[in-house]
Amino acid sequence: MMKPDYSYIHARLKSGKYTMNKLASAGLTLLMLMLISRVLPVPETPWNAADPDTAISPEIWVYSYAMLISIASDAVLALLPPLNGLKQAALYAAAAYASFYCLFVKMPAFDGYREIAAAAGVCTVLVFFLGKRIFSDRSLLTPLFALVVPLICLFLM
Repeated sequence: MMKPDYSYIHARLKSGKYTMNKLASAGLTLLMLMLISRVLPVPETPWNAADPDTAISPEIWVYSYAMLISIASDAVLALLPPLNGLKQAALYAAAAYASFYCLFVKMPAFDGYREIAAAAGVCTVLVFFLGKRIFSDRSLLTPLFALVVPLICLFLM
């Protein structure tokens, strides 16, 4: 009889916890975007662009762009020696600013708004950094924010 490979099981469990943390952070970010857009109705946002071809929905903003930048930042942090929290946040912010600025450079509809969009991207990705600290693997808030909150946000948007 073969013994199970515990390193394989441990790696799968660790990657599942990481995925739940990222999904919970995305749920928190989506909730914050929804609340901010309800309280401060700004007419010029990436999801309310005048040209429907350049409009980016909040779900794509969070789950496609911000989450990928957060995962890439985590990969870079895994390669570097251990850094304190402020340096990690600075790396997240630099990666977010560069990525979101490059995303909007080729869109003529966002002339003059590139820096604002990049700053909004930095704030979005920093919420992922905050979620990395807030959501633990033993908390019931993690599956709530990962699964339930995004569904509520989608129904309310």
